[in-house]
Order: sequence, then C-alpha cells, then structure tokens
Amino acid sequence: MAKSAASPEVPDEAAGAGTGARAARPLTETLREAWYRSPLYGLSLHGRPPSSFLAVAPDPWPGDPDRAEALLGGRLTAGGQTAALGPHPWHRPDADPLWLGGLHAFDWLRDLRERGDAVAARAGAQSIADWITANSRWSPVAWSDKVLAARLANWVRHYDFLAAGAPPGFAAAFVDSLARQRRHLERRLAQAASGARGLALLKAAVVVDAAFVRDSPLRERRLARTLTRLAAALPRIVLPDGTVADRSAQAQLAALRDLIDIRAVLLSAERSAPAALQDAIDRAAPMLRFLRHGDGGLALFNGADAGDPAAIDLVLARTGNGARPPAEAPHGGFARLAAGAALVLIDAGAPPPKGLDAGTHAGTLSAEFSVGNERIFGNCGSYPGLTADWRFMMRFTAAHATAIIADTNSSELIEGRGLEYPASNVHAARAEQEGATWLEASHDGYRSLFGVTHRRRLWLAADGADLRGEDTLAGVDGKPIKATAVGRKFAIRFHLHPDVKASLAHSGASALLRLPSGQGWKVRASGATMTLAESVWLGQGQRVRRTAQIALVGGLGPDGAKVKWAFSRVEG
Repeated sequence: MAKSAASPEVPDEAAGAGTGARAARPLTETLREAWYRSPLYGLSLHGRPPSSFLAVAPDPWPGDPDRAEALLGGRLTAGGQTAALGPHPWHRPDADPLWLGGLHAFDWLRDLRERGDAVAARAGAQSIADWITANSRWSPVAWSDKVLAARLANWVRHYDFLAAGAPPGFAAAFVDSLARQRRHLERRLAQAASGARGLALLKAAVVVDAAFVRDSPLRERRLARTLTRLAAALPRIVLPDGTVADRSAQAQLAALRDLIDIRAVLLSAERSAPAALQDAIDRAAPMLRFLRHGDGGLALFNGADAGDPAAIDLVLARTGNGARPPAEAPHGGFARLAAGAALVLIDAGAPPPKGLDAGTHAGTLSAEFSVGNERIFGNCGSYPGLTADWRFMMRFTAAHATAIIADTNSSELIEGRGLEYPASNVHAARAEQEGATWLEASHDGYRSLFGVTHRRRLWLAADGADLRGEDTLAGVDGKPIKATAVGRKFAIRFHLHPDVKASLAHSGASALLRLPSGQGWKVRASGATMTLAESVWLGQGQRVRRTAQIALVGGLGPDGAKVKWAFSRVEG
C-alpha cells in the first residue's frame, strides 16, 4: 500500500466506487440522540429498583496485574492507548473516544480482580460509585451500544469482588443504576442489528436479567422473554456454516466468547439455556479455527488483527468443542486451501448487509498465505487504537492482497460507517484433485465504473510447496470493458509479513523471499510488471510496522488484462 503508507491521507480519486466518502448522519439518528440527551429521557429510565440481586457466574477471563498497578497509579490502558486518568476522567473532551469508551466499559475490572487485594476492590467499587454520580444522563460514548453492553456485564460479573471494598450505600445505588441502564438497553435492543454487536447487547440483557430474576415473577418473565429473543436471533448472528454474520475473525472470536459467557451465566442462575445456544457454539468454534493461521493468530479480514494466540486457545478450550475447521464456509463466504504446511485463506464472499458493515473492508477476493507458523503475505490489517484516518485507510482495497483498478475501491466506503456500493455477484467454487486444491472466484465491484469483472483462480499443490494464481480483469458477460477504462492502471498486491525479506531480481521478472526460518520462496509473474514497494502491517502489537509489498502493475487493454503469478518454495 505504498501510496498511503507514509501518510494517512485519503487519495483524491473518489468517483463511483472510489476510495471513500464522508456521509452525513441520518436524520433519525440525530433526532434519537437529541431525545436521549433530553431531561425527559432521563426521567423515563426511572422505576422501582429491584429488591433482590444475584451475583451470577464471576467473570472467568484473565486480567493483567501489571495493568492494575498502572491503573492504581493513575494510568489506564484502553482502546490500544495509555493515558492518565486525571481528577475527572469520565467526560474529558480531550480524550480519544476509543480510550474513553474503554474507561466507561469497565473491562479493566478484571485487571483489578487479578491483583485480588482489598486496595484493588476498593478502587473498583469507588470507580463505579463515581461513575453513577457522574453519568446519570445519556452521553454518546458512555451509553453507546458496545460500551453499555460491556459495562453491564462487567459490573454484574465482578460484583462479588467489588462488594468486599464497597463504600456505604453502594449496593442500593449499584442496583438502581443497573436497572436504569437495563431500561435503556431494552430500547437499544429494538434498534440493534444482528452480528457480534447484537449478540453483545443480548448477552448484557441475559446477565442483568439473570441477576434480578429472583426479585419477582415479572423479572422471571423478562428473563424468559430475553432467552426467547436470543434463541430467535442466534441463527442470524451465527450462520449455518458457523461464520458470525459480520464476516470478521475478530467478531468471530468476540461472539464465541459472548456465547460461552451466556452459557455460564444461565448455568450459574440455574436456568436452562436455549438449545440454539449450544448449537451456535458448536458451529462457531470450528469456524474460528478455520480463520486461524499456523502461528495461532487470526486472518486479517474486515478489521481483524492477529490477536493473542493464547487467548484464542483459551476461548476455544472453553467451548468444549474440538471439531476440526470445515473445508469451506459457503454461507460466510470464506475459502480455505490447505496442503502440507501451507495455508491460504480467501475472502470469497459478498460483504455483509447494511447494519453489519460498519467495519467492513473493501477486500473482496483478498488472500492470505502462510506456511507453518510463518506468514508470507496477506492484508495490512488493523488494530484497536488506530486514529480514524488510519482505520479508514486500512479499509481500502489497496491495503489488501487482491486486484485494484485505478486506485479505486471495489466497494465504496463511507467514513465512519459502512458501504455505499458493495461488491456484488460474488461467486466462488472450490475443488480438490489428487491432493491439490483449486478455487475459482469472482466479483463485479468494478462493473459500474469500468465494465470489469475480477476473476481469481488459485491452485495449491498437494505438498503445499507451490501456490499459483491467475487474476483476470475482463468485460462483464463477455462484453468489452468500457472505453473509458482502457489504459487505466491496475495492480495486484501481496503485502508481505514484516519478518519476510524480499529482493527483486535484476530482470524484474521475479523476486526471492526469505522467511525467518531460512526457507526461501520464489515469486514469478507474467502479464504485468513486478515491483517491490513499501507497505505497512498492523496485524499485531498496537503499532504500525513497515514492510514491503510485491505489486504486479499494468494497464487495461481493450480486453482487460490477465496476470499469472506463482509462489514456489526454493529447495536449499
């Protein structure tokens, strides 16, 4: 992604399906926010507080005692950033929204719990008491869906730990605030889409309802209604092949963890879980394995970073499901070619529907290639804590290992939102023959602008030592490409992992790659000029790492273009 790696600026071209656009906020959203801000809305959240509270299923996920020490010293790490809390942290106008959201979400309670002493318990309880005093009215960060859902679950599941250090009157204020936030959550559930975000809201509802279930028959009925709503939503959240509807490995991990949490809460509250819950876990777990590379990290599709392999292992272990990854994911639209130690993962599906596409990337038909625990090429990735400009730029087609025409995205991106004109008519077919695996896939995201369909054929040898590809940019349904598209530049990009060393042959017809293990791979291509350029990798580590990319560059002729390429292991 040489054009934008050095400076996170939006390129000039933005016509049609171009690089991206800024969208005005929908009027309904503006009006809804004005209602939430009003004093009347705050009054509408009042009601009789529950008289009974059940601490359900303590949070089982590990915290970090070092982060707890820093927090007690006045510094919080959240949203990929570390900053001083200051005397009045809840409504700091100068704070980064991601960091501020992390503060209001209270995920850091598990860090204090990991430290495990009275000082940490008092700090946690006092922070909640302070939050209740400072946040009686709605605000856009503190009451956003994601932050609200996390906070409710964290408060309830850490209550036993917090109670040991609670100040006088804490329990009554705690329960009253939970009830008010639950009333707002009920209204948000009606607005939320499916996918990982919708599941997080449903999890928060289950956690709070289970905590209040012994208060009255009314609370018992509310939990029953929430479980009915959960059972009805799960088939839309976890697709039949196990893919979470957001089509992101990061969302897959988050959703699976939420499913495990819901199961634990219901077991703790001595309530039967819907059959659909365990079924969703059993489908989602193999699909998470599907989206992992040999290094244990996640594929970098649609906003994912590689993540922590140990944390991913823990989530999978707690599913109780040891099934192997499926051969393909037709509903989620991902493809997987595996042979020997080699693995190729491909985004071979249409982008998710409206409401689930806020973080979707314009990376249709992008591929990632790894051998054993070493990644060779893939997408640039993303990570929590990126600035808005960088986060938007990493959604560009140019940040993915696929073909791009005239520096134009294959799906039009709306900054801070989803897609306007997503790539469509995405088709893929996979076949095996004598141990080798084929994939043929196509999309028409460039149809309206250029009259072009992108077709990609991949072949992985039975021993995993040879990966070959063919990218065709041709007219739609056999028609010529648009006359205005003739001569336009195209590029087929392969963003290399930072640990891969690349050198271009003097002839420019091939390149040699050296992996950290010393293994060598040769890259060859025909139908385009091979170049070696700068790129970036944001897959892990909360930082932008410089790397290189191989780009196969050419111009569209009247019949489009056809480029063949190969990555072959070099013996010795």
